[in-house]
Amino acid sequence: MFVRVRRTLGFAFLFFCFPSLAAAQQPSAAQPPAQTAQASSTITGQVRQAGTLKPVAKATVVVEGTTLQATTDSSGRFAIQNVPAGAHHLIVAAPGLMPLRVDVTVGAAAQPPLDVLLAQEVHYTEVLSVSPTARDPFESYQPASVLAGQLLTQELQGTLGATLERQLGVAERSFGPAASRPVIRGLDGDRVLILQDGQRVGDLSSQSGDHGVTVNPASADRIEVVRGPATLLYGANAIGGLVNVISETIPTTAVEGVSGGVVVDLGSVAREGGTAASVRWGNGRWALQAGGSGRRSGDVRTPDGVIDNTQSRSGFGNVGLAWTGERGFFGGSYGYDDFRYGVPLIEEGEVELTPRRHNFALKAGASNLTGLFEGVRANFASRRYRHDEVVGGEIGTRFENDTDEVDVMLRHRPAGRLTGTIGASLLNRNFEAIGEEALSPPVHERAMAAFVYEELTWPHFTLQFGGRVNRASFDPEEGLPARDFTDFSGSLGLLFRPARANDNVTIAASLARAARNPALEELYYFGPHPGNFAFEVGNASLDSEKAFGLDLSLRWRGRRVSGEISYFRNAIADYIFRNPLTEEEFDEKYGHDAHAGDHHDEHGELAFIEFVAADSLLQGFEAHADVELGGGFRLELGADYVRGSLRDTGDPLPRIPPFRLRTGLTYQRDAFSAGGEVFGVARQERVFGAETPTDGYADVRLFASYSFSRDRAVNTITARVDNVTNRLYWNHLSLIKDFVPEPGRNFKVVYSVRF
Repeated sequence: MFVRVRRTLGFAFLFFCFPSLAAAQQPSAAQPPAQTAQASSTITGQVRQAGTLKPVAKATVVVEGTTLQATTDSSGRFAIQNVPAGAHHLIVAAPGLMPLRVDVTVGAAAQPPLDVLLAQEVHYTEVLSVSPTARDPFESYQPASVLAGQLLTQELQGTLGATLERQLGVAERSFGPAASRPVIRGLDGDRVLILQDGQRVGDLSSQSGDHGVTVNPASADRIEVVRGPATLLYGANAIGGLVNVISETIPTTAVEGVSGGVVVDLGSVAREGGTAASVRWGNGRWALQAGGSGRRSGDVRTPDGVIDNTQSRSGFGNVGLAWTGERGFFGGSYGYDDFRYGVPLIEEGEVELTPRRHNFALKAGASNLTGLFEGVRANFASRRYRHDEVVGGEIGTRFENDTDEVDVMLRHRPAGRLTGTIGASLLNRNFEAIGEEALSPPVHERAMAAFVYEELTWPHFTLQFGGRVNRASFDPEEGLPARDFTDFSGSLGLLFRPARANDNVTIAASLARAARNPALEELYYFGPHPGNFAFEVGNASLDSEKAFGLDLSLRWRGRRVSGEISYFRNAIADYIFRNPLTEEEFDEKYGHDAHAGDHHDEHGELAFIEFVAADSLLQGFEAHADVELGGGFRLELGADYVRGSLRDTGDPLPRIPPFRLRTGLTYQRDAFSAGGEVFGVARQERVFGAETPTDGYADVRLFASYSFSRDRAVNTITARVDNVTNRLYWNHLSLIKDFVPEPGRNFKVVYSVRF
């Protein structure tokens, strides 16, 4: 029999704190009791991940104070021979998991195998999005976070924005439950890039508040968030950060046999249900991936009543095929998304949007090459996006957004301490809107870029530097002026790992100069836009934003306490924002006939807004700490705050999230975890223009998860109660917060199986 090494993670009950509360994400586990391995000169065992019970391959097992060590195989098993009799300490470590110290005693009798459970190192799981190669965010220049495994299940909602809403530095912009998008450090829209498997989603969610992200988070293996400018690798649209939803539709490594998974979730607040499934087959050379998902929900209920026309339904499907070799891979995929959801309040609650997207992608990569470059990676994606705005059963406006993009990265051979990557990308986009809300003529957009990313590494220091040149051009029809932008972005980063801290402390600093050219809607929109409650006026003379950002982070991990504290400052010259105009100012600039009869809806006059530029400053902090209390209990604490202002006047920037706190208590015993948290949000009184203040609130959540293995499959059941007290509250970033509140109490059950 296995001798069980116990780890900690969550029990169900909540933790109240003064005066608002908060919690960081799932952290490390408490130390296990000593084990007695009854005497033999060989120590054997298996390493698995707590919660999922998946075997952990390539984990390192070291007998402390000796040169004896082993690496686990694909089934997580290891054997260390010739271990002297007596008491020993084993150190077990694997990427993305918390290291574990196991006490064993080798005696005269044969010993049973050890069963070692490593808890997920939630805040420092390896991230693909922060550098040209995968990197442990504990050693990242910018703050980054990952949702995966049980943690993703416990946070899972119907949209990407709602799923990420409680993560550090991330808020949710919404127009009802379906039209949702992440906001990072107070930046929204074209400043936050949404990726799927490292490639642009290609929807129109950045252009309007009533447009949603066409990604089902239930189909994700993990979701990565990078907070702060990521323009060096991803271009202008990542000036505020990025979200990467990873499902690995195109296999990039050899696959043997069959594997896959199914996720089913049910919720009460909107009588919703959804499922997502994927299967992967391979023979060691060829690999096939297929997946699909569907979701349906009714109108959302709140403590104040039902919100009409908030129903939704969606269906997604994809298939990918790849060839994998010893030194490289090549593959392609095709996917189709079909989404339909109601938009409340607009046109007397009779508007539905119908986003559809065809997505074709190719990926290739090679490593261990000879010559100047030791590795290469190339991606191509072609997306055809359509959506209709249906009013009372008839199409009012049809949107088309076709994008093609290619990017190539070349990793050069190390030159002494210097390693790095050079890359280039091309983007071609055609946008057209036809109908009542055709706010601009057809526009052809092109972009190209080249970048270099380099690192110099010493035992306790790493220096990063790089630059990117980006050129974008817009060519509109109907006589509007064409615009071209050429911008430079650069970054300088430093990592310091104190020798005395034994790799358990990192000090990170990043200085970035990032640029973003104006978006299509900021340049050319003109007309009534009920989806933003505004009559919008673009400005074709706008210049590119130029941001100078500073990030400072202290990260630590220990047996009892781990955490991170980050400070950021982002000074943006020529920051583009929506500035209100009076009707008199509008008439003086554009004439009364330009809006006659077009700036009213059922809620009254649409505000006139003009896209203008002014210097701004955003700064704030993010902090989390995970404290092992013993006995399987862990305290989780987190807080974030951003303050945005116009530099000349000190006036607040529009729609900035308020201060937030998160406090939770979790209990874990082996594969069972349960807990509770209070998510506290302060009142937001710093508002811009006609924006109204929003009261603070404290939202209580309870959850429990259990994983078990059966027939080589790992099953996980999660039960959750959101808004336990059925609190009436409002989200400051909701465009309809002045009319309807947020959802009421929600009972949610999620079942997943991985095989």
